[in-house]
Amino acid sequence: MSKLITVFGSTGQQGGSVLRALLSNGNFKVRALVRNPDSDASKKLKELGAEVVKSDDSDSKEHIESALKGSYGVFLVTNFWSYFDKEYEYGKKIADAALSAGIKHIVFSGLAPCKKISNGRYNVPHFDLKHQVEEHIRSLSAANPSFVSSFVYAPLYAQNFQTSFTPKKNEDGLTYTISFPSDPSGKLLDVGDVNDIGSIVAGIFSDPTKYSGSIVPFSGDALTGNQIADTISKVTGKKVSFNYIPPSVFRTFGFPGADELATMFEYYNEFGAFNDLDKSIAPKIHKLTTFEQFLNKVNYKLE
Repeated sequence: MSKLITVFGSTGQQGGSVLRALLSNGNFKVRALVRNPDSDASKKLKELGAEVVKSDDSDSKEHIESALKGSYGVFLVTNFWSYFDKEYEYGKKIADAALSAGIKHIVFSGLAPCKKISNGRYNVPHFDLKHQVEEHIRSLSAANPSFVSSFVYAPLYAQNFQTSFTPKKNEDGLTYTISFPSDPSGKLLDVGDVNDIGSIVAGIFSDPTKYSGSIVPFSGDALTGNQIADTISKVTGKKVSFNYIPPSVFRTFGFPGADELATMFEYYNEFGAFNDLDKSIAPKIHKLTTFEQFLNKVNYKLE
């Protein structure tokens, strides 16, 4: 009998990947929680075979609990960039609702506790608030052994090199420069295709005993800035050079989130995305996409 998994963030990158992987697995049914069931994105989820239910992270605990009823498992991803300092409040509420709804297995998309690992030197709210949610979920599992919890950590999305960190054409009209705050003397930058998360989460749901309490970080590649530039050059046939922007300079750019992203890169440069976590678990669940494979898959071009 197929197990019903309720997926948060189904119209987003992580939730969408998880939804598609679960549906293609054959052992799961999926309930997608969405803000607007009548949106085009929600209609596409229905076409894929998902049950679509109206629910929002800001809803009451009782409403969320009702939306989860009858589910075996929950995939939870919280979006700091939508509700900022309320991320822990909303994540905690959803976890509490999951426990009350009789959920047997929750998989939460978390991130490293930067402030804790750096002894307070690096405060990255969209990491640290997620870790607070993780700690709360772990406390629920400790008090309720039938409520299994597992965790998956994503790296810097390879998709960011299609948006935030795209190479810019130089004045010669022939060569390109890609600029971001990954220190050449620091830790390698973990990069991964966010679409890999779906198969990883499906694997975790398939073996709750094995992955109970586990953190599964995934990374298709760990690269220097120069290696990223060289890979883009190889795939596109265009000469791309890497320009290191120190986080202190990046911080002054002034766009929304610049300060937080600068601190994130300071953390990455010193500790890496996953610090001392075991990156060998995810490749045993699913073959991960390298950065070069990702660029080829999306037919990456430079104009």
